Amino acid sequence: MTNNAKKAAKFVSTITAEADARCERIKKGTDKFIDYELKRVRKAAKLNAKAVAKLEVSKLSEQSNTDLYKSRSEMMMQIFSKRDEISNRVFDKVRQGIISFTGSDSYQAFLEKSVKNIVAALGEDTIIFIRPEDEKFAKALAPFCKGVETDKEIVFGGCKGVNNTNSLRADDTLDARFSEQKKEFYATSGLSITGG
Repeated sequence: MTNNAKKAAKFVSTITAEADARCERIKKGTDKFIDYELKRVRKAAKLNAKAVAKLEVSKLSEQSNTDLYKSRSEMMMQIFSKRDEISNRVFDKVRQGIISFTGSDSYQAFLEKSVKNIVAALGEDTIIFIRPEDEKFAKALAPFCKGVETDKEIVFGGCKGVNNTNSLRADDTLDARFSEQKKEFYATSGLSITGG
């Protein structure tokens, strides 16, 4: 081999070595850049996945709360409806009992006793009020009080008294008794509704 050929071969060998070295540096730089970008993308993807997961959990939680509230509201409405149904049945029976009682022979005796108790509590100047349907008992009640008048506000029966001399009042109507029994029923029947 000639000297020129040797020089050319050495030159080609040096250039090839230099090119290989540069290729290796470029490959390492590219690999390093790719690793960096992969890490950055993975980190961003992980953060994004956490944010998406958090958002989805939040949506699910919100939907779950909405469903729970809706379910609880529907259940409470059913309970209210059932309570009202039971209460109405009970109070309808009580009303029927009152109607039967005010139509019975013992109702007049009840009125007379009630008038005597009211007059004893309020005094001799007491005026007694009865419902218009009970006006037929006015003559029988008159000897026990100052006077007997009708009051359209009394629905079920019984009587109430007013003594204007000493500004005292008493209510022994079946309406008042019914109202008190209704309150007592709700207080003791276990049919009251409380949130929890």
